[in-house]
Amino acid sequence: MSPDDQLSAFLGETPRQSRADLFTLEVIKRVERRAFFSRLVVAAGWAAVLAVVLWAFAPVLDLAVAKLAPALAPTATLLAFVAAILMICGSSAWRGTGLFPR
Repeated sequence: MSPDDQLSAFLGETPRQSRADLFTLEVIKRVERRAFFSRLVVAAGWAAVLAVVLWAFAPVLDLAVAKLAPALAPTATLLAFVAAILMICGSSAWRGTGLFPR
C-alpha cells in the first residue's frame, strides 16, 4: 500500500462517536433551540410594538410621504434598480462593490 493509499484510507474512515459526544450534541441542540425561540419571541414582541406605533402615527406619516414622494421618486427608482441588479447578479456583484471581504 502506497503512502497515498494509506492517507486516503485514513481520511476516508468515519470516526466513531461516543455516547457522551452524542449526548452533548443533543443537549447543545436543545439549549440552542430554546435560545432561538426566546430570541424569536422577543423579536416578535418588538415587531408588534413597532406595528402599533406605526399604525398610531400613520396619519402623520401619510402626510409626510405625500409631500416627499414626488421629490424622492427618482432616487427610489435608482435604488430599486441597483438592488435588482445586485440580486440578479448574485455574489459576484456583491464582491465587486467592495462592501464584503473576499
